[in-house]
Amino acid sequence: MSIQRLPDWHQIEQPVVISLKTARHHLWGNVAVYLGLFLFIIELLGARWGHSQALRADAFNNLSGIFSTGLLMTGLFIASRTHDDDLFGAPIAPAEQQQLGPRIQQSRFRFETIFNLLAGTIMAAIGIDIIIKGVMTFATRTPFKNLSSIAGLAAGFSFVVLLVLWAFNHYWSRKLNNAALTAASRDTFTDALTSLTTVLTILVTVKLHLQWFDNLISIGLGLYILNTGTKIFRESSLNLVDYFDPYLEDRYQRRIADLTSVRKVIFLKAHYDGNLIMLRATIVVPPRMTAIEITRLIETINQIMWQEFGVMETDVMITTSY
Repeated sequence: MSIQRLPDWHQIEQPVVISLKTARHHLWGNVAVYLGLFLFIIELLGARWGHSQALRADAFNNLSGIFSTGLLMTGLFIASRTHDDDLFGAPIAPAEQQQLGPRIQQSRFRFETIFNLLAGTIMAAIGIDIIIKGVMTFATRTPFKNLSSIAGLAAGFSFVVLLVLWAFNHYWSRKLNNAALTAASRDTFTDALTSLTTVLTILVTVKLHLQWFDNLISIGLGLYILNTGTKIFRESSLNLVDYFDPYLEDRYQRRIADLTSVRKVIFLKAHYDGNLIMLRATIVVPPRMTAIEITRLIETINQIMWQEFGVMETDVMITTSY
């Protein structure tokens, strides 16, 4: 005997879509700071007038923040759309909309991952450009210009603004428990620390008259941006090909196997749809279990996987023999 629990997709879809829309609305605050206050332009002009390569690198780091926020919002917008007759401009037949609605919506959720991948690519390209320019300055022995206080003021302004933005993102990410806002909170905190590093670099360069130190730090910031972009690209690529951490899958399997009514877990596979973890499992139970007991067991597994591991949906197949 085998029983498969069909997921109630509408119960899954509704809170996820609401979360995506809420995250997108709050991310407008990030756009307002990055674009409305012209952080990139202020830092770029400060770097040019103040002759600071580190500040220039910080400016392009904030530019990557503009791209990543914009792409993330686009991905969230596509992922949160429901009951449409198209998928990113491609038509969907009415019959397919009714029969394969969950699959189509899960495909929409993956657009969030796709746009994260694009953001990572742009960040990596910006990092490479900064590194090349910094190395070329050393290689061609370009004479270093004295830094002015303008560079320090621009970096200090960026640090204060980004610190306030981080507090905003951190507050709402904790209140809404939203993955996208949590990621935005981490990004802005990192950007604020980068601006603080730039401020300290400019102070050290001016006080100790180490003009090469500013350029060296700019290369370091370029390497940091490249590393961050590469990590985002790698994680997004792995999510798109349905890779999942085998050690985490092993933890899922051991947790389900620990339940009294479960004799054995004979299959388990997890994957990402956007930021959502979906899980399929086949378990062996005693042959005398009633349908009501099996239903309760499946509900218990779903509740445990959600509360302890954040798994959005666990699709369980039951068998009494193996």
